[in-house]
Amino acid sequence: MSFLGRAAALAATLFLLATPSALGATNGVSSHGQSGSTGVAREKTLSHFWSAVPSKQIKPVSPPYTLRTPFLVPHQFKSPGPPIEKQGVAGSIAGTHAAVAPLLGSVGTPWSGSQNLLPATTTGKVFFTDHAGGQWVCSGSLVNSGGKDLVITAGHCVYGTAGGELPAGETWHSNWVFAPDYNNGVAPYGYWSARQLWTMTNYMNSGDEQDDMGAAILNTVNGQHAVDLLGGQGIAWNQSPLQSIWDFGYPAAAPFNGQIDEVCNGNDAYDIFIEMEVLPCNFTGGSSGGPWLMQFGGEFGYVNGVNDARYSGLPADITSMYFGNNAGALYNATNNL
Repeated sequence: MSFLGRAAALAATLFLLATPSALGATNGVSSHGQSGSTGVAREKTLSHFWSAVPSKQIKPVSPPYTLRTPFLVPHQFKSPGPPIEKQGVAGSIAGTHAAVAPLLGSVGTPWSGSQNLLPATTTGKVFFTDHAGGQWVCSGSLVNSGGKDLVITAGHCVYGTAGGELPAGETWHSNWVFAPDYNNGVAPYGYWSARQLWTMTNYMNSGDEQDDMGAAILNTVNGQHAVDLLGGQGIAWNQSPLQSIWDFGYPAAAPFNGQIDEVCNGNDAYDIFIEMEVLPCNFTGGSSGGPWLMQFGGEFGYVNGVNDARYSGLPADITSMYFGNNAGALYNATNNL
């Protein structure tokens, strides 16, 4: 399906993670919560669980995974942008911009800025288990929202088999936690458990990479909201597909080890053949869900994509879905939770 056709067919509906206790359905959005206790008790339980698991037993989700495509897609065939009209009105939720930015590069490099400020405190490592007990890692980012508890990540980091990497029959992931500013085995701000997980209905039903985006609503700890404590990035959708991007995440497959926040920087482009945003970056598995920040000023920017997949014809690049109406729908559905 073309980008335009997909946009026209997009039902601005999302599906929230299911456990047996339903929260209800409204305006085509279905919702369920994560099972287990909330607040301090659940944080202690999951913090103990993940801190006790040897890192060698935790597997990076292979995505960004190599997808088999019917042809190789040479770099020179990249389009300067989607050959479409804008899906809708551009939207953004702003943060406060700082002044200093590091150097440009397509090779993942440890973040050299302060570990006590954004984006270190808003970027985090995601841990979850599948229904067979396998333990996995992804990446994600805190985003400013009305509820102050929102993490944006990839859809396959909350739901599904990640292209067959996770066991068959996997639906919603469990024991899902976000560890902001994770560094060499230490989670300085703790492991924040999720009370709700979200993804696009189209991703659930068809595995469409162009809708492979997800979100988590975190539990508060001692009444503290994560964004109030650690800050939140902005988010933007229906923007120009040509952006200067700062890509953050925790790649865990070689040559990386998943222990520190890594960053790539460069200019993205929209590839009309795979219908994805493409960025020169050598991130590997475990970086899935890490934020693509546009208009990054050293601390704050706007999440305008997330690490998603690698394609066989683009071995030096990483891709993200275009943040269009789908991203706006996801944010608007989770904004005040």
